[in-house]
Amino acid sequence: MARKTTFTREDVENAAMGVLEAEGIQSVTARRVADAMGASTAPVYSNYASMEELLAVVLGRATNRIVAYCRRPWTDDLFLNMGLGFVHFAIDHPQLFRALYLDAGAKHAEGDEHLFQALRQDLDRHPGLGSLPSDHKDELLFQTSVYTLGIATTVVTGLWEDPDLDAVEAWLKSVGSALTRAALESAGLPMPSEMEHKLGTFIVPWRHPECPARKDENHD
Repeated sequence: MARKTTFTREDVENAAMGVLEAEGIQSVTARRVADAMGASTAPVYSNYASMEELLAVVLGRATNRIVAYCRRPWTDDLFLNMGLGFVHFAIDHPQLFRALYLDAGAKHAEGDEHLFQALRQDLDRHPGLGSLPSDHKDELLFQTSVYTLGIATTVVTGLWEDPDLDAVEAWLKSVGSALTRAALESAGLPMPSEMEHKLGTFIVPWRHPECPARKDENHD
C-alpha cells in the first residue's frame, strides 16, 4: 500500500486525539502526532500554525464528548444525567479528563464555558427546574458541578479505585436534591409534584463503605 502523502486537518486532529487519549497531554507534540500519522511534522504545521492551536481544537473535541455523555439517558431525569454522564466520562476517558481538568488548567477555560453553556441550555428544558430564574439556574449548575468534579477527580487520580456507580448516583441525588430544594425555596417557587418522587434523600452515613476515607477509618 502506498504511503499517504496528503493529510487533512481532520487527519492531524484524529492523530492528536489518539495520542492524547492513549498517552496524555504531555505526549501531544508535533513529532509524536506525526509519528501517529506515519508522516513528518510537515502536515502538522501546514494545517496548524502552532501546537497550541492544535491542542485547543483537540481539547474542544474532548469537551464535546463530555457534553454527549451528559446528554445520555442514564436515568429519566436530565439534571441527574448531567452528573452521571460527567463521572462516566471520567471513568471511560481518564486521560482526556486529566488533560481538561488536571493538566491544562486555565489554558482551556473556553472549553469550560462551552460545557457550562451547553448544560445550562439543557437545564432550561427541565420540567421542574426550567422555571427557576436565570441566576438561580446558573448557581445551581455551578454548585452541583463543583461536587461532581470532586467525585470524578477522586476516581481519575486513583484515590477511589473501582468506584461503585450506584453509590455515585445516590450521592449525586443526595446533594443535588438538597441544592435543588434550596434553589426553589430561594426563588420562592413550590416543589413541582413531578419532581418530588425523583429527589433523593440526604444519605446518613454519607460516606459509602467503599470510599477511600471510609476504608482508612476501618483500618484504624
